[in-house]
Amino acid sequence: MRALIWIVLAATAVWTGYWWVGASQIESGVKAWIAAQPPGVVSTSGVEVHGIPNRFDLTVSDVVLADPAKGVQVTSPFVQVYAMTWKPWHVIAALPSGQVITLPDQKVTVISDDIRASVQVHPSTALALYELVGEAHGLVLNSDSGWQVGVASAVASAMEDATRANSYRLGVKVAGIAPDAALMQALATTDLPKLVDEVFVDADAVLTAPLDRNAAQTKPQLNALEITDTRVTWGALKFSATGTLTAGPDGLAEGEIALRVEGWKRLPPILVALGLVKPDVAPTVERMLGIVAAQGGDLEVLQIKLICKDGGMVLGPLPLGPAPRMRDVSGA
Repeated sequence: MRALIWIVLAATAVWTGYWWVGASQIESGVKAWIAAQPPGVVSTSGVEVHGIPNRFDLTVSDVVLADPAKGVQVTSPFVQVYAMTWKPWHVIAALPSGQVITLPDQKVTVISDDIRASVQVHPSTALALYELVGEAHGLVLNSDSGWQVGVASAVASAMEDATRANSYRLGVKVAGIAPDAALMQALATTDLPKLVDEVFVDADAVLTAPLDRNAAQTKPQLNALEITDTRVTWGALKFSATGTLTAGPDGLAEGEIALRVEGWKRLPPILVALGLVKPDVAPTVERMLGIVAAQGGDLEVLQIKLICKDGGMVLGPLPLGPAPRMRDVSGA
């Protein structure tokens, strides 16, 4: 019996020592990273690690992340990161309500019921990403410029595709989106409901380098985007898209996305309400869309392709300007 007691005491001492060593390394590592950043980029009021003996609970208080050159800043009352002591390669992060995102022209306050993320990496020296899942519930975005958007729930994920290098399966599902009241007032004459039912994305991203501990040096960029299923449902207005875009030799997107819109006649009022089309131009836009829909054989369904080719981008017969840049080929 006495021997068993000594074994338990010894094991407890070893485990406690392991926790203190790990906690000290986490705390010193975070503080060192903060200190290594350029002035004005990161600031906090404190870094603490608790959770003995089975968890590493990191709390960073009064967090400020900024890009002074771009005039962008994010503040949060605190950031918490948790990991079980026997599985430190799987961490969970949580944010409180009350983040403030400062942009050059406005400030956006983020109110929420719950924001958290789960990150799993491979237990190796490279710490390559295996899976990232973020979710938020009861979101309300308030801008000091006068607009407000609500979201009932949102989930986004990225998971390693083991069948090919530097590839990740992407998923997004956002439900119960409440557009700004001013937009809904402008759309009062339509039959669109007050809530956008769902935004859903299922896609694969192929990068130039893996997402691992060396990403700051390798700077992974987008090489290809394969859209398996993307859809937006807002009452009778239903949008879907599939297709593939790849980065050409100049880094600009090449490829095509097939778009399908049911209830497309509701689009012109939305474009006007968003300020993208002038009211007197809306009838012309509707007639043009009607011509495209007729070519597809169903006047109620708009089928059109977004094509990126030779550095340009066109939507059906309409030129949209330069193709988007997917990766930087300047070598900078």
